[in-house]
Amino acid sequence: MRKLLLLTTTLFVFGSRLNAQLQYVWNDKVQQTYEAITSLKIPEARKAIALEKKSTPGNLSLSLLESYADFYELFLNEDASEYEKIYPQFEKRIQLFESGPKNTPYYLYSLGLAHLHKSLAAIRFDKNWEAALDFRKAYMLFKENRKAYPNFTPNDVYFGIMSTVVGTIPKGYQWMANILGMSGKISEGNAMVLKYINSNDEFSKRCRNEALFVYPYLIMNFEGNQKKAFAFIESTPYDFKKNQMHAYMAANLYLNHQQSNKALNIVQQMENSDAYLPLPFWNLELGYAYINELKFDKAQKALTDFVQSFKGKFYVKDAYERLSWIAYMQGDMKKAEAYRANVLRIGNQITDADKQAYQSAKKGGWPHPILLKARLLSDGGYQSQALNMLAGKTSNDFTAEADKTEFAYRLGRIYDLMNQDELAIRYYKSAIEKGEHQPEYFAARAALQIGMIYESQRQFSKAVEYYHQCIEMKDHAFKNSLDQKAKSGIQRCVKQ
Repeated sequence: MRKLLLLTTTLFVFGSRLNAQLQYVWNDKVQQTYEAITSLKIPEARKAIALEKKSTPGNLSLSLLESYADFYELFLNEDASEYEKIYPQFEKRIQLFESGPKNTPYYLYSLGLAHLHKSLAAIRFDKNWEAALDFRKAYMLFKENRKAYPNFTPNDVYFGIMSTVVGTIPKGYQWMANILGMSGKISEGNAMVLKYINSNDEFSKRCRNEALFVYPYLIMNFEGNQKKAFAFIESTPYDFKKNQMHAYMAANLYLNHQQSNKALNIVQQMENSDAYLPLPFWNLELGYAYINELKFDKAQKALTDFVQSFKGKFYVKDAYERLSWIAYMQGDMKKAEAYRANVLRIGNQITDADKQAYQSAKKGGWPHPILLKARLLSDGGYQSQALNMLAGKTSNDFTAEADKTEFAYRLGRIYDLMNQDELAIRYYKSAIEKGEHQPEYFAARAALQIGMIYESQRQFSKAVEYYHQCIEMKDHAFKNSLDQKAKSGIQRCVKQ
């Protein structure tokens, strides 16, 4: 009995000492490693963490850095074999953080980040229910921490992001968010992130890299303000050569908003070394940029490198579709059909781009080569060349009904991007009239774009009318993303 009591006492004392050794220390070395991770110098950062753990094994901030590194590696490279090994570590760290000291803002902050990392990684691997549960836990932890430590400003970045996301939930489902204790507004969430970026307090560098990464996305996707987003990017001293995460953001936004040349320059000028996480994503971006310039040989090489090296599923169908287009436009139908078979066989349909690629491949047939080249040029920002491609043609020059709709939409889009609103609206309306019951996205996207034009002209009632028209169209490609943008537009307009 005495031996048992002695053993129990020894274990209790030893356990208490171990627990006492656990602490959250965010010093200069931790900050430097955070900045390395959020520049995607993850291999370099992992070495620094391992070295630091030898001298300060009880510093829980090092475990938080590991959570950051694991999240970015899983989210960006989407390797299923790595997911099986890494994903369980998030839960182990959550348990570790729960055993740490509670009298510090880093306690709830670290728990919130671990749940958020776990949630976002789960989304990438289509574990949506798990993702939702961890998202809510993270939201509540950041909310509680903001109340307990209002001057700990890093909370505002993540809580602000999450508030913006919650703020986009349709009104019909807001009751569910309220029951779960979550509420948010786009403007308030975005303002929290910007306030942190502009802050100069003792915590202003803690998560600055991530705030700078996410803020342009928030402006672009939730405020729908392209001009404001790019003005922020171009007035902020980003280091795209050395920070690949920021380069990832900028290249992605430029590519998605008709500025292929800027995206290409960023990717080509980046610093590359073994210190950075290898990312097949860069080949995908190069492929997009080159195909938009109709540089088919370069695009084919980059896209082939992507599909051969990427171990995930996102954008794989889209990449194979573009490879099939290249072969088709080069007259190699055997190769085009082989790539199309891969569109049907490989990847998933989670992203709208992949879903559209699959639906097009399943439907069969090929896009009209003139419309396809005009689309690619326009997507790259080469509007004059795109307009020249369509010069002298009318809808009557096309046989398929979908091609007639696309011709009207494509002219509307080109004139829209050239800031010729009156012509843009005219052709967009023609696209709606021709295609509102077709499975292609042209009519719905035309309605969305008319809404955005009217919103920019401060004709808010007209804008809302066309946003609703976009949402009301059923069973078309890109419905999820188009509906989300239309709903965000309605929210902005009704507040005016």
